[in-house]
Amino acid sequence: MNKDTKNPKKTTKSTKKTPVKNAKATKANNTKKVSQVKKAAPNKTEKKEVKQAVNNIPEVKSTKKVEKSNLFTKIKNIILKNWEERKEFVISCIVIVILACMIVFLAISKQVPKLKDGSEVLASVDGLKITTDDLYIDLKDSYGTNQLINLIDQHIADDYVKEFTKDDEAQIKEIVDYYKQYADYYGTSFEDFLSQYVGISGVSTEEEFKEYVKKDYKKTLAVQKYVGDKISEDELKKEFEKNYKEKLTVRHILIEVDEETTEDEAKKQAEELIKKLDKVKDDSEKLEKEFKDLAYDNSADQATYKDGGLYKDFSKGEVDENFYNAAKELKNGEYTKEPVKSQYGYHVILKVSSKTTKFKDVKDEVKTALAKEKLTNDATLQVTAWDELRKKYKLKINDTNISKEYKKTIENSKKSAEDSTKENNSTTNSNSTSSEEKED
Repeated sequence: MNKDTKNPKKTTKSTKKTPVKNAKATKANNTKKVSQVKKAAPNKTEKKEVKQAVNNIPEVKSTKKVEKSNLFTKIKNIILKNWEERKEFVISCIVIVILACMIVFLAISKQVPKLKDGSEVLASVDGLKITTDDLYIDLKDSYGTNQLINLIDQHIADDYVKEFTKDDEAQIKEIVDYYKQYADYYGTSFEDFLSQYVGISGVSTEEEFKEYVKKDYKKTLAVQKYVGDKISEDELKKEFEKNYKEKLTVRHILIEVDEETTEDEAKKQAEELIKKLDKVKDDSEKLEKEFKDLAYDNSADQATYKDGGLYKDFSKGEVDENFYNAAKELKNGEYTKEPVKSQYGYHVILKVSSKTTKFKDVKDEVKTALAKEKLTNDATLQVTAWDELRKKYKLKINDTNISKEYKKTIENSKKSAEDSTKENNSTTNSNSTSSEEKED
């Protein structure tokens, strides 16, 4: 089957690690090679992805065309969730911008009435005179704490994370491309799409949106860096020995289980592919060529199908355990004789090579992955990390009311994070128990 004539695949999350255990991950997450999409099997670090790579931006997905029958529901859910999370911040920004414009206008206008004490009167109604001070105090009490925290955190992130890596830049590009895809689908301008569907105003060009994403992304990296820097050398070495010492390179074909393909159908398709490989198994050159062709025509992994399903240099800590174990058991040049099940569907795997790495060469990778895992498993870390970072940067709030509100906000955020962590752990345990019962 010609790849170009196939129905477009569903949008998949952009991350090196794919068939995850519990959730389609990005993980923006959040990964070693963010430019790669839906690769072989992300581990539990990626299952919820803090939010992905970006604090307030929905997960990055590939730019491959999406089936229109499923698109509306998916984008609607993302938009509604994203708007609820950003609503208060967006409103506060708009109000503050309006206030700033009003103050500038009033400052240069000679027609503004003033009270005896010099206060400028913005409006009057039924004898009540509303001054700029009245409006400022009201806005400060309503939105001051959130806006102040945002300004402080952005300053800290800019200083704490000096520059982006190539992988970071690739991740940011993926996010921008993802939004552009949906803007094109809805037939609207990029600015209108961001404003109407995502709740982002004041951004009119791709470059402006890219800068907007960079700011949020830096905050995510700042938290990851802070948590990672607190991990001991011994813990990092243990994680390395357990999950990162050996790197594998394989080719794989993913038959996805989704709304249109049942688990039985996906497994049967994978078995049919294995039968085709069996016909050329005694000729290594023909086997490799056949595998590449089958991957190009059949694999649902957008990141690898064009390159014959090639998935390079992954470790145990990066992928689903079933995928890794199946690949590890193979000799170079061998392929799996039975389909390998993952959270996305079924894989056929051809082992290319393996190598042993040194701790010093992958230390940063291990630190980042472990930090993400800790943040995913304990939502309170996100709150405490920022609280500690602000203290490290000697935050001092002079306004008494905002200072009290800030402390209250931290307490409420920690409580909310604790509840969220308990709920997620309960759901994970419940799902795990259900899976074990089904297997029995």
